[in-house]
Amino acid sequence: MTIAFREAGSAQLPARQSSSTRTAFAVTVYRDLEMVEPLWHALAGQDSVASPYQGLEWIRLWHEYVSGPLGEEPVIIVGSDRSGAPLFIWPLVAQRLGPLRLACFFGGKHATLNMPLWRRDIADTFTSDDMHDALSQIARQRPDLDLLMLHSQPAFWSGARNPFMTLAHQRSNEDNFVLNIGTSGPAIIEQQISGTMRSRLRNKERKLAKLNGYRYIRAATPDDVYRQLGFFFQQKEGKLRALGIENAFAQPGVESFIRAACLAGLDRGEPVIELHALECDGDMLALFSGIHDQQRFTSMFNSHTASDNSRFSPGLILLQHLIVDCAKRGFRSFDIGPGEARYKTFFCKDLELIYDSVLPLSLRGQAAAPALRAIRLAKSAIKRNPKLWQVAHNVRALLGGHKSKQASDAD
Repeated sequence: MTIAFREAGSAQLPARQSSSTRTAFAVTVYRDLEMVEPLWHALAGQDSVASPYQGLEWIRLWHEYVSGPLGEEPVIIVGSDRSGAPLFIWPLVAQRLGPLRLACFFGGKHATLNMPLWRRDIADTFTSDDMHDALSQIARQRPDLDLLMLHSQPAFWSGARNPFMTLAHQRSNEDNFVLNIGTSGPAIIEQQISGTMRSRLRNKERKLAKLNGYRYIRAATPDDVYRQLGFFFQQKEGKLRALGIENAFAQPGVESFIRAACLAGLDRGEPVIELHALECDGDMLALFSGIHDQQRFTSMFNSHTASDNSRFSPGLILLQHLIVDCAKRGFRSFDIGPGEARYKTFFCKDLELIYDSVLPLSLRGQAAAPALRAIRLAKSAIKRNPKLWQVAHNVRALLGGHKSKQASDAD
């Protein structure tokens, strides 16, 4: 099966403006999230844009359960106009990379699409000179920081340009798969997949429907959250162990963060992280999670059963229910997350290019930046070359199996 991908958001960025039209602003770097909350709410209440991973509650919970206990310090960069009104907020966290001190997006690998909070008109008119001015102000206030290391950035979000694209940037390891919904209800599924595929999935769902307690459910109660996450962590751990891949969900604080984010706002029907699942009595057949900004649903993590029921494609069936739910709720788009996988192409045929930035702040950062960019380029090249990626995958699986054997021998 051949899929012809379209590049989403491929419009050209506006031409660089002259210095005579530069924005007047001042940067303040904060170390405390609570101090920034009033400014954050003020900016979010205007015509502003940000990916959901730069939402205040998502970041607050990540810092409470993950980055804070690790001793990582917030680096919250606020640009304000002459009256003190916020124009942009870049929520970052300080981390170490050998002798280097970096400022990165909160969330690590779990934050798959990152665009900080911008007033829309500022995002659309900020020049490269403005960006360099902002970096210079950050460097003066935080001489201990060597680099901004910003991963997984879209060139546009909700129609607004990403000003970081006016500076040096490069393709991320993986791009994103997007569905522009543009219609409501089940019609979106008819537009995306063939009648033959829909018929196959209907037949498979009829077989699953014979299971006791079969249902599609969006988690609405704490019991739903605890039950679904209980299955998810077990399923994910087993699959990643078998593949020899490090379990990112086993890192300190991550499970607690996910539970807290799935529960926060649940009583209002607006959890920070949503859970969607196909279930039957005693098993979770498939799960997809996601986060949204009322316009776009962006997927986070997923899993499916290892039981014999997996042959009925519960993940694809769940995706149909999830996309229909998003369409009914009026979302404009849906993305299934960066990374290539054949199942993603059934529904999401627009390819959104994702970028990384390595931006030096200090002399040491300037010396290190070319090497760091080269390393990221090499990783990207390996992932984009099927033969090289298969070799890397086989080596990783072999090493993972070797580690498992060592652990077993030690027991």
